[in-house]
Amino acid sequence: MRLITLALALVACSDTTLVYKKKDPVVIEDGAIKGRVCDPSGRTWLADAQAYVNIVNGDGVIVDTKIAYSDVDGHWQIGELPAEREYTYFVQYGPEVLSTETIWLGDGETYEIADPDCFDPLALDVAIVTGDYDDFNLVLNEMGFANYVLVDGLDVSELTDFLDDPNELAKYDIIFFNGGFVEDGVIYDVEDATNLEPSQRIANIVSYVENGGSIYASDWAYDVVEIGWPDRADFVGADEIPDDAQVGDYETVTAAVSDTSLAEFLGSSYLDVTYDLPVWPPVQSVSASVSVHVTGSVPYSEGLSDYTLTSVPLLYSFNAGAGRVVFSTFRVARNANDDVVATLQYMMYRL
Repeated sequence: MRLITLALALVACSDTTLVYKKKDPVVIEDGAIKGRVCDPSGRTWLADAQAYVNIVNGDGVIVDTKIAYSDVDGHWQIGELPAEREYTYFVQYGPEVLSTETIWLGDGETYEIADPDCFDPLALDVAIVTGDYDDFNLVLNEMGFANYVLVDGLDVSELTDFLDDPNELAKYDIIFFNGGFVEDGVIYDVEDATNLEPSQRIANIVSYVENGGSIYASDWAYDVVEIGWPDRADFVGADEIPDDAQVGDYETVTAAVSDTSLAEFLGSSYLDVTYDLPVWPPVQSVSASVSVHVTGSVPYSEGLSDYTLTSVPLLYSFNAGAGRVVFSTFRVARNANDDVVATLQYMMYRL
């Protein structure tokens, strides 16, 4: 009885009421995984690829599979994934798994996978200076380009208007120079061949590259590269005389892909290159700052004498300021088989 009275007294004296509440449950928001898929050829983003993840329970048993398909630009996203757990995603096209990776998906996170290397022809602004002896535009068409501009390299007025205006050049990410555009009176003067100096138009091209633009020249367009960057490559003939290097002979060359990354990209260490016209410009050597991508042994003639250059550059490139220069001794359109188109694509990745 005494204990009960004491307990009642304690209750009566207390102004504090103790209340116990349940903690609110922790809510974990679903997450998502998104990425992009490139065609195995590397030439374009891939539509209708299947991306999926398996959802497993605590015993490692698959209880569900979430699937998404890539759109026309290669984008895919898998949503409504329970978060705070590990996932392995797969991207598959037909029977081939194109990519897979295991990632941790956090609370409410949308995990974005870095874009793979893939050539997007619609992302570049391109100008092509046309000429008699190559057709870059035909190859670019095959690669899916739609937004290039043609500059008539056989119309002196149109060509000089283009090269005279640095602001016009600056509109483009890449400028292609086909072999066989009008050079005399535009980028050099043959009447002053013994004292060749870069013209203002060559200076504009050099400035364009130094400021981040890129050029790709082929065959007879070598004068652009030789006059603009005379110390990068040593062509056959007298450097100070325009067109003096144009002495190469007919030949189909089994060329070596000396760039290991290019060889891996092509899946081959060799490339067939055809010189179907004479008087193309062989390169004897390049400076240490130049990257050589393809080499081969090639013939040339001077007068009645025939010569062979062994393992010399056929395709090379170099950095100049913030931009880049590529030169191929061979005509690209004439050699536009799958390997050469893929080589052009590889080079453009790096421009």
